[in-house]
Amino acid sequence: MGGDGLRGGRMGRCLALAALAPLALGDLAMAQPAAAPPVLQIPPAAAAPVPPPPIEIPPLTPGQAQVALKALRAADLHGLQPKAYVPDGLPDDGVLSPAQETALTAGLLRYAHDVRIGRMDPDKFPELWQVRPAAYDPAPELAKALAEGRLQAWLDGLPPRYAGYAGLKRGLVRYREIAAKGGWKTIIEGPKMELGSKDPRVAALRARLAVEDGAVADTGPAIFDKPLQEAVIRAQRRYGLKPDGVVGNGTLAYLNQPVGQRILQILANMERWRWMPPTMPATRVQVNTGAAIVTLFRDDKPVMSMKAVSGKPGDETPMLVSSIHSVVINPPWNVPSGIAQRELWPKEKANPGYFAKHGYRIIPVQGGQPRLQQASGDQSALGRFKFDFDNPFAVYLHDTPSKGGFDLYARNASHGCVRLEHPRALAEALLNGDPTWTSEAIDKQLEGDKTVRARLAVQTPVFILYWTAFAGGDGQMHFRSDPYSWDRELLQRVGVLASGTKV
Repeated sequence: MGGDGLRGGRMGRCLALAALAPLALGDLAMAQPAAAPPVLQIPPAAAAPVPPPPIEIPPLTPGQAQVALKALRAADLHGLQPKAYVPDGLPDDGVLSPAQETALTAGLLRYAHDVRIGRMDPDKFPELWQVRPAAYDPAPELAKALAEGRLQAWLDGLPPRYAGYAGLKRGLVRYREIAAKGGWKTIIEGPKMELGSKDPRVAALRARLAVEDGAVADTGPAIFDKPLQEAVIRAQRRYGLKPDGVVGNGTLAYLNQPVGQRILQILANMERWRWMPPTMPATRVQVNTGAAIVTLFRDDKPVMSMKAVSGKPGDETPMLVSSIHSVVINPPWNVPSGIAQRELWPKEKANPGYFAKHGYRIIPVQGGQPRLQQASGDQSALGRFKFDFDNPFAVYLHDTPSKGGFDLYARNASHGCVRLEHPRALAEALLNGDPTWTSEAIDKQLEGDKTVRARLAVQTPVFILYWTAFAGGDGQMHFRSDPYSWDRELLQRVGVLASGTKV
């Protein structure tokens, strides 16, 4: 960062990115014997690049200082801490001393950076968090906004412009209001409650549901009636549970999570939204591994959604952005060596013939361990469809012969790839318009087991994301269980939680 300078009788700021000039090699002169072969001449190093001129940020007028102070003091609306940006002792009238103006400008720059791309250094993201923001220097934008008299408009445009972020922002206000009123009371465990139950805890259940669901009266009959059952089903859907209207200890565990826990989840997910690009492609495949859901968007609207099975804890599906370039019909499965060693070779050893029975063949590798490949067909672990996109983890979307996993409500169970409930529908949607791959042509290919790669004429972007808190279409907040504990890790990394704190 550059230093301070005087401008027009007031303190101005020049913020510059200093560049280190490389040390020039110069000419290397060495005495050589007369008979020695010619010496390789190393040319002088190129002149060091001229660093860009410093960015001069105009001084704030009192009115601009007031606008800045108002925005920084409201940073908590975005899940940020105002004290991280607002210097102590600034007057409300915006008339600042040179030192106060410098401090306020520095706070503005920190806030702009944090609300736009988040508080994590992109170079320090965990390996599996490949969704990372582009570098952002707010100084040029701030200088331009001040010079043009549009500071408020610039501040308004800093946060993510996604409906998902706006929904979380509204949810944060609401759940903080709930917390300010004391949150909700814990319901003690006991026998399951269902339609017709007469249980002393029914009143507590009704009151608990009413806190989040405006359609529920906080008082009512002591019996578990139909309206209460419907309210339980709505709550179970919001929490990703089986919507059976029965309150057992599993549903109680979600209802008894303290409101502070839900606020922390909202904060973590707001932070992740800041990593997203300014806009997303209007046509895209979007995977939410936190909820195990896959959605296809066209014209920025969801046109297809299906259940998925994503990676289990320990085999987490990474967050990443790529583009689907191919649909493989009748794919074989090239078994990763770790899965082969841990799971499959022991089965063959315990039950000779296991490989042959399940379509595996052993492929010798010169100078290395043999690898396994499972033939294409109905028993292939990849089913009949595989969706390929470039990524450093060799993960992909695919079909599966094990359809029972989609009946579960906790669907983090794979080795890291994403299994699809309706892969044929997604394949047809992505190949739509390609005369080679009509529905009839796909049917014909599926009559046999021959592997064919259908390349997309236009690649489709795919976003694999991790959302554990999001607003539904009705504005109600939905929460998931943080299966990978990435909410906790993120909040620790940005300093919201101390290391080891439970989320």
